[in-house]
Amino acid sequence: MRLSISCDACRQSKVKCVHEGESPCRRCLRLSKTGCHLTDSRSSPRRIRSRPAPVPDPSIPSNPSPPTRTPQAESPLSSLSASTLIAACDLYRKRFPVVNFLHYPSLIADLARDVAAVEPVFLAALLSLCARFMTVTTADSNLAPSETYADYARTQLAHRSFESPSLPLAQSLVMISLYEWGSGRPYRAWMYSGMATYMIQSLLKSADDHMEHASNEPHSDANAQIAYEQLVRTYWCCFTQDCELSSGARQHFALSFRQISVPLPMSDSDFNFGRAARRLTPAEIQDTVGGVRLGIEHGLTIVTRGFDIFVRILRFANESRRDRASGAARCTAATWAALKDELDEWRNLQDTTVRYPETSAPAHVALGYGELFAYINLVYFMSILFLYRDRFLASPRHDSFDHGQPETDESIECLFATAQHIGAILSSLESCATPVITPYAGFSVFVAAHINMYGTVSPLRYPGGLERAEQEKKSNFEYLERLCRFWDVGTSWWRTLQEANKFYESARSQQGHGLESHTSNHLTLAGTFDEYGDIRISRPDHSAPTSQGRTTPVEQTTTTTTAAARNRTNSILDHGQEASGGYDLEAEMMQWPFLDENWSVGFATGYENTWPGLG
Repeated sequence: MRLSISCDACRQSKVKCVHEGESPCRRCLRLSKTGCHLTDSRSSPRRIRSRPAPVPDPSIPSNPSPPTRTPQAESPLSSLSASTLIAACDLYRKRFPVVNFLHYPSLIADLARDVAAVEPVFLAALLSLCARFMTVTTADSNLAPSETYADYARTQLAHRSFESPSLPLAQSLVMISLYEWGSGRPYRAWMYSGMATYMIQSLLKSADDHMEHASNEPHSDANAQIAYEQLVRTYWCCFTQDCELSSGARQHFALSFRQISVPLPMSDSDFNFGRAARRLTPAEIQDTVGGVRLGIEHGLTIVTRGFDIFVRILRFANESRRDRASGAARCTAATWAALKDELDEWRNLQDTTVRYPETSAPAHVALGYGELFAYINLVYFMSILFLYRDRFLASPRHDSFDHGQPETDESIECLFATAQHIGAILSSLESCATPVITPYAGFSVFVAAHINMYGTVSPLRYPGGLERAEQEKKSNFEYLERLCRFWDVGTSWWRTLQEANKFYESARSQQGHGLESHTSNHLTLAGTFDEYGDIRISRPDHSAPTSQGRTTPVEQTTTTTTAAARNRTNSILDHGQEASGGYDLEAEMMQWPFLDENWSVGFATGYENTWPGLG
């Protein structure tokens, strides 16, 4: 329910009047408006609300002690200059385009005029993401490590998230969720993301019904337009984050794209200038919109739709893999074709200038859209990878790595070319001094590295042969080494790749020597792998003995998973009833790992103390 206490300016503009019970309200303060008077619309005009004077109690001393309050954490922002905070906002806008929900003109104006006008918890959450990139570029010696700002933001959110919702709080939750995911704490990321989703839904429900209609009128108030668009953008950022964090999981997503009635984000130009524009809904997204394809200024809409398709492709690929492993026969050809058609339709929705390699990355770097351009294409390439990975695994194969069916050859060639595109677009941006160092980009390189490692085993079909495959693999490893310096989650991926590389090297050196040379390495490797975001019920066997009387988390999961793999392998060896006529090393090598075992353990128990680094 909207508060009835508001000022005349906000009431006439049909926007929510945010205040602390005293004038001026935040909007009038930000716009430097004079004459802000808070009135109650349910009472007589211009009647200013006042609190009744307390009646003194003779039993209470005249100078009572102040009430005890929860001690507030000292703000780490007080020593930072406005220029440092503005630089952080500019860096955030470029490096995190998928969470681009801020109206930068007004935000920068507020910071330049008075830093205190911007919510401290919001700035702390923003710095938790950006401070790691600013230690070299900024001259402000007072800049603290990212974790300092994250701790402050967590403390403030813990006290305020269950009070009245606000846009800065919702946006802070989104940013802290991204911080936690990058720090290797997915359970916390999941919880923060859920809180942000429900808070922004509450704000949208409480928004004035006339606001959306007014935003479509040519002479609507620009401030109302901007305020509503910030709600819309934050909502869709929650959607993409939900897709990222639930990728491959068996549970239902919190949000369903086709059923959402919230309009899609408008173009960046219309948003920045506060112009009225037609708003599309998810149901209206077609091959083309009025004969005009969407360009980079509609990048947030493009990438939002892309994540919706990607997460369903990844779920399909994981379920299809489980069906093959269990021997379940399902008709997946129709589902595969439907997803491919949907992906092609989404790609056709984009203007040619948005597609790589048709358009080069430096062109978008010049416009300040390099990172957004990368995200759009990474989501597309990752969708292609998982679609054709499933097609490759489902196709009949011969024993030789370099001779297969035409359909198999087409699939593996598509996989190899797409993996090269992922490395090429990131390398191109880095050469333009615009590196994309984010968790999702790291995950993309992680998956591409496995394809390139497979290319070292199957070089005859790899574009450029063995030398190119080794070069791409090396480039992937170097990227993840850089990622580890900024995001802890990259360490898990890098370590997993080291183990995977040993397996691929062993497989390459032992080609044609039979099953025995691969089984041991495979079983050891399989125990440390888990699907990206797959929430399983199974738990590691903590009672499994070791030579030292205790087990590490990796060893615990390895014990359980390896035992299952060993039983299945022994059954294959005993009965020789594998579908392909024996141990299919090629298929096993394509069972790409995603995140380490700690992902499934944390969600299986639901307790934070299960997660390394939480405490």
